[in-house]
Amino acid sequence: MRKYVVLCLLVVSQVLGDVWLSRGMRQIGDVSVINLSAGWTIGVQVLTNPWIVLGICFLLGSLLLYLAAISRLDLSYVLPMTAFKYVLSAFFAGVILGESVSQTRWLGTALISGGVLLVVLGEAASNHLSQKRRKDHPLPSLLLAPFSASLAGSNVGATILQSSPES
Repeated sequence: MRKYVVLCLLVVSQVLGDVWLSRGMRQIGDVSVINLSAGWTIGVQVLTNPWIVLGICFLLGSLLLYLAAISRLDLSYVLPMTAFKYVLSAFFAGVILGESVSQTRWLGTALISGGVLLVVLGEAASNHLSQKRRKDHPLPSLLLAPFSASLAGSNVGATILQSSPES
């Protein structure tokens, strides 16, 4: 249950961070990367705009939540779950920023939602299988096979090659 709370907070903080950044940048206006002489002026405007500062704070919070999520959960689970941000981004862009979201964009977000749902359902169904596979998965041995001759000659290499997946 806790992992879902962290993932939901992660997604919401990413989306709100992007929305507040967008709102602030619209107040500043067009920014050209070609005109570097205006960089100082734009930098001051960016750092003094409350919407941009709020967006940066939300995105820093989402970074901390992301670090917490990938420290506890599989990346192959976290990344698709955070893709739900595209759905919320389209929704918040329409509601908060007043953007017009076309039917094609909504269709795309519906496809993303379907993919996220498949990941969630797949995680629940295969949770016990993945834990069993981790214990006796041959991948580490396969990855070390090309280096086994050079690793076996050293004390560190011998330790790596003799260690079991459980240790």
